[in-house]
Amino acid sequence: AWLDVAGVRLAAGQAPDAPAVEAAADRAHHQWGRIENPARACELGPALADLRLRVPGRRDGALDHVRRELHRLTERQADVTR
Repeated sequence: AWLDVAGVRLAAGQAPDAPAVEAAADRAHHQWGRIENPARACELGPALADLRLRVPGRRDGALDHVRRELHRLTERQADVTR
């Protein structure tokens, strides 16, 4: 849901550093980290990475964190399917 909120705000012309956009991106990131189903997290990861590319937030490393976790999840999913 927060991925959509951030996307709608950006599409409406709000700046990537607008507090409401950053808050939506931060909440999307937090929710993504709490997804227990690795396949679902892998499915949503690229959209979150794209969002973090556009809305990096105030703390450094958010995009790198998404990329690292997505890589880890992808590796884990590959191990499961072998």
